[in-house]
Amino acid sequence: MKHFLSGLIAIALSIAAAPSLAADARNVTVVNETGYAIKFLGFNAPDDGLDERENELDKVLQNQASTYVEFDDDDEGCVWNIRVDWKNYDESVLWKNVNLCKLTVLRLRYDPGTKTTSFLAE
Repeated sequence: MKHFLSGLIAIALSIAAAPSLAADARNVTVVNETGYAIKFLGFNAPDDGLDERENELDKVLQNQASTYVEFDDDDEGCVWNIRVDWKNYDESVLWKNVNLCKLTVLRLRYDPGTKTTSFLAE
């Protein structure tokens, strides 16, 4: 009986810990390593209009800062479009069809030589 009770306690503890491990696979940390401040960070599904997205930032994302983007249960699918707008420039970057279920971190980068913004997925 003692072993049965110990096993039951172990199962109960693992079930209690499960919700903390069950984060949405699409949740992602975005790290700004571009050298420029970002005023808008938006995600939308590929089937949505390209302009239909909400700003995930509460404030400007400064260079070397990061933000955690958490998806709702109502959101569906792993593949998303991502748009970034710069604080002091009238330019945007749009990446289409990014599979967020295969990464947990997006490191945004800018190469001044090629004037290209990219991301490194981890």
